[in-house]
Amino acid sequence: MNKINKWHSHLNLKSCGVSALIISLSSLFAVSQANAHGFVSSPKSRVIQCKENGIENPTHPACIAAKAAGNGGLYTPQEVAVGGVRDNHEFFIPDGRLCSANRANLFGMDLARTDWPATNVSAGPLQFVWTNTAAHKTMYFRYYITREGYNHAQPLRWSDLELIYDSGKEPAEATSLHTVPMPPRTGRHIVYSIWQRDWELDAAEGFYQCIDVNYGGGSNSSVASSAPSSAPSSSTGSVASSSVASSVSNNTCAGLGIWNPTIAYQNPTQIQHNGRRYQANYWTQGNNPATNNGQYNFWLDLGACVGGVTSSSSSVASIAPSSSSVSSQAASSSSVATGNCSSPAYVNGATYATGALVQNGGSEYSCTVAGWCTVGGPYAPGTGWAWQNAWSLVRSCQ
Repeated sequence: MNKINKWHSHLNLKSCGVSALIISLSSLFAVSQANAHGFVSSPKSRVIQCKENGIENPTHPACIAAKAAGNGGLYTPQEVAVGGVRDNHEFFIPDGRLCSANRANLFGMDLARTDWPATNVSAGPLQFVWTNTAAHKTMYFRYYITREGYNHAQPLRWSDLELIYDSGKEPAEATSLHTVPMPPRTGRHIVYSIWQRDWELDAAEGFYQCIDVNYGGGSNSSVASSAPSSAPSSSTGSVASSSVASSVSNNTCAGLGIWNPTIAYQNPTQIQHNGRRYQANYWTQGNNPATNNGQYNFWLDLGACVGGVTSSSSSVASIAPSSSSVSSQAASSSSVATGNCSSPAYVNGATYATGALVQNGGSEYSCTVAGWCTVGGPYAPGTGWAWQNAWSLVRSCQ
């Protein structure tokens, strides 16, 4: 009898030990999950707006309603995520559940309302900031916006969205910055951002954020504030801040080359064709973007060129007022490495890492912010109106 009791006692102790181990591992996992992964901190996403308004005792009407419908996920706004999506977002997240990523503890974020806390914006470049509590290698950050005339009385659907920016691959970063060309809109809209981890080198997890914006409430200060220090020098022609805002906001294809069937393109190069902007999904040559676009096709349709730009030279002319700078900038899209510099010619839309050296307009430049170097257009080295935010001048190649 004593042996049996001892055996039971030994078994209970082992069971307790296993239970304690499971609890410890679960706690460790919970801590690691709480420290992951990211959210849009500027302009503030819907989950951040309501988290800061108070999770348990909100005061904003929309956040109060969200609490009643389910907003427990606001304790971990960095976890609006779905595992294993591998670019197949519409399969995992149904219409009406985009803002919650179909997570029941965030269903309150999907409420169709016209009074969500919103950030005032206008057409033109706007900087978005992903604050990443756990950095991951990235396949892309994508930004969508609701179409003009979007009905806020209906829950957000995939068909309501238009893609306006795709970052392409990025390294693991604690903070990810993206200058997104906001298209013209009126009234309230939703910007939907997706962070897709690199499933080839990391994991297939996706993160999702809804950002409420209101057009007509002011300028995009996050970008405009950096414009004065980024204006070109007198040698390339001066650009008034008002003309810059006008040219950029009315031209989403500024600086993009026209599609040429004889040229080979690869991701994430962007071009313009028949008044629309496209980005290469893969290596492609001779495949017409107008008839070969889609999520899994050769090209990704990024929408119409606002302002009807049909050539890269016309877009440059709208930015640079002096004739000498126009000719210099127009040549930059096809510049050839010359002079005493051995670095390659700058290619608009190509991917550049921090520290990469390129030639453009007769000078050599070093990339200082990889995410912006790849954007081109206003960040083209030496010629874009905000190039100093992305590049530093190394030397003249003349």
